[in-house]
Amino acid sequence: MSAEAFYAMENPGESARGDEATSEKGGAGDLFVSSLEKAVKKLGLDVEERAMEGLSLYFTELSRWNQAYNLVGRRLGAEGITELIIDSVTPLCIKGLLGAGMEVVDIGSGAGMPGIPLYLLAGPFSLTLVESVRKKITFLRHVIRRLGLENVSVYAGRVEKMASEEDRLNAYDVALARAEMEPFKLLKVARPLLSEGGRAVLYLGSGGVQELRKNALRLEEKGWKLESVRSTQRFTGKDVYLALMRKEVRAGRVKG
Repeated sequence: MSAEAFYAMENPGESARGDEATSEKGGAGDLFVSSLEKAVKKLGLDVEERAMEGLSLYFTELSRWNQAYNLVGRRLGAEGITELIIDSVTPLCIKGLLGAGMEVVDIGSGAGMPGIPLYLLAGPFSLTLVESVRKKITFLRHVIRRLGLENVSVYAGRVEKMASEEDRLNAYDVALARAEMEPFKLLKVARPLLSEGGRAVLYLGSGGVQELRKNALRLEEKGWKLESVRSTQRFTGKDVYLALMRKEVRAGRVKG
């Protein structure tokens, strides 16, 4: 990639429409902060001003990059991006899920969700964002620098490859999976990455939840325990659920 092309990717707002786009961001940013504050209150969280500032900056960067590079869909305006970020932070309703000293992996991170919003509200912790699409990788690296996120890195590749690398095996305490992937496939790729007792958080619709519940015995045979299913409708207004899975010893196998 040429220096000019890289500069353009790092600064998509600096275009013929740059000043216009910037002037439009004030109202959208205020709406984002207002909506996020309401969601955080419903989650029962006490959020520091610095965290809110970080999320506002992330919202601004994602909005302008999305217009230039279609990271989450160009038709998705400020309201849609706000909804994505609020949806991302709903696992904070699960007490003790995230905390200092934890190793967290975000599978199929895309533009950094849910990993980055969760890090900004519940961090710091060690976070690895797994993404294979070049433009999204470039954005993730940019926003990590822009927000000054410590112990946050990007794995530039497919999670299937990552799960075959020895230094990644059993390395993570929590796996986040908001990616559009069939639940059993997600669990299959997440399992090698998680330590014993590690937990996977799946963002699912009602169909995905029914599939997990219907196949509870199959899950146990594959070494998974369905700990809980929580509706996030109170926070998001949508029919979305969080399935919390725990990695256990496979049925019929002796630990170690």
